[in-house]
Amino acid sequence: MNENVLNFKNCGLFLHLENYIITEVLANAEEKSYSKGEVLISKGDIPIGLFIIKSGKVGIYNEHVLLAELGILSIMGESFLANASATATIIADTALEVIVIKKDVFYTLAHIYPQLVLNLFAINFNRLRESNNMALKEAKNREERLENLVKERTKSLIEANAELSATRDNLIQTQKFRDQFMANMSHEIRTPMNAVLGMTNILRHKEHLAEQMKYLDGIKKSSENLVVIINDILDLSKIEAGKMELEQTNFKLLEVVNLVQQIMQHKAEEKGLLLNVDYDETIPEILVGDPTRLNQILINLAGNAIKFTEKGSVTISIKSIKKNNKDCELEFAVRDTGIGMNEEQLGKIFQSFTQASSDTSRKYGGTGLGLTISKQLVELHGGTIIVTSEPGKGSCFSFKVSLPIGIEDNSTLDEEVITDEMLNALNGIRVLLADDNMMNRMVAYDTLEMTIKNIFIDEAQNGSEVLEKLRADDYDVILMDVQMPVIDGLEATRIIRKDFSSPKKEAIILALTASVIRSDLEACSNAGMNGYIPKPFTVEDLVIGIYNSLNKN
Repeated sequence: MNENVLNFKNCGLFLHLENYIITEVLANAEEKSYSKGEVLISKGDIPIGLFIIKSGKVGIYNEHVLLAELGILSIMGESFLANASATATIIADTALEVIVIKKDVFYTLAHIYPQLVLNLFAINFNRLRESNNMALKEAKNREERLENLVKERTKSLIEANAELSATRDNLIQTQKFRDQFMANMSHEIRTPMNAVLGMTNILRHKEHLAEQMKYLDGIKKSSENLVVIINDILDLSKIEAGKMELEQTNFKLLEVVNLVQQIMQHKAEEKGLLLNVDYDETIPEILVGDPTRLNQILINLAGNAIKFTEKGSVTISIKSIKKNNKDCELEFAVRDTGIGMNEEQLGKIFQSFTQASSDTSRKYGGTGLGLTISKQLVELHGGTIIVTSEPGKGSCFSFKVSLPIGIEDNSTLDEEVITDEMLNALNGIRVLLADDNMMNRMVAYDTLEMTIKNIFIDEAQNGSEVLEKLRADDYDVILMDVQMPVIDGLEATRIIRKDFSSPKKEAIILALTASVIRSDLEACSNAGMNGYIPKPFTVEDLVIGIYNSLNKN
């Protein structure tokens, strides 16, 4: 199939790949022909691999309803990566020629050429983004229809009450649909992101050609940027669902501000901007609040100011405006000398997925979520964010919050890093790694093996295998994926805690989960798990999580 390489250069799976890699992939694939009306993938079945349309077109059907059509060079069947069944049936709408890359072949090639995974993730991310836009558009259309319906039915009090009730129920249903969509999208993206980030980190630590480092760094940086976007979406979903809670802990505000300056300094210098910090020295050294969320607000506002400023400066100022023995009221402000905004743009700047204009979005990029999240986080603190701006003369975002004054707590620990003491303590541990996704197991296996000496790692693909292996052998730690076929991680944990005898029933069990929603984490704890490690995880997440759990028990 070497003569077909040029025909496949524009396929999303092969973007940024050399011809010899495409040739190798095609050489290990199979060509298949289908007649009009034949089924390629049935709803509910796990696809045999990845399908690429060579000629013809297919239809995606759900209960005989045509949802979409795909043409030449389109990709199908990628749900096999998560061992997930197809959500619709794919049928040949014309005579069809396809290239099929079986799942085992893809796993082997992806391990050698991780760009394949990144390209496949990019394809899925774009599809999810389009679905998200369609869902949001449908939600807005539904709200508009409901509002119009209410206006038309206000002739009598009874009719108005009835329509208002219907409107409320539909809006609640719309919000539930959006929340569920956000949660599903975040979960589906986090799972392959764990593989992308994990394999990239492993490759960066292993021996490789010097010129490959810039590509590995590029993959790592792009993946981390996508994680930021995913976290923004999760934060927005949690805030709007009323599930976001602020931490109340002693912290040093000056350290938060210094960290923001350190993070933003490089971005400012890249554009030749001055980044100034004006910090009121009368502010109490120790305050009580959520330093992580304050950091997030300032990072969003400062990053936004730098993005829209081409010359001049960005200034972060924090002042004490009122203080007594218990509380201190603070005024935060971020000023820039950037492009500024007119009144129309100011009116919609805090809307979700919205920027000042379409030209702004094209030129500067971004999701339009940063300011929305900042506004809602400020409101969670009991404050109100205010913006003043003028085209060509810059903008100023400011807010006031009142925080309790804290006392020095010498027991506060610095952020943990992997130490020799930890590695010595973990030398020779026995780990059972349970995950139905082969690529996730490969990332966790290789990460642990290259970090901990003499480690023994056994693998399981579902909860049933976990129970069999634990009956036959002993393990120091079980890393348990939550969503697995046959028996899931939660049920397997409940069985271990209830039916096994000591010491196996007291085994350390850590959840490997792509969800960070409190209700899901509480379900892990209620099932008997000792803790959790979020996906995508870093080397530190994995090693320190295991060490802390063993040390605690």
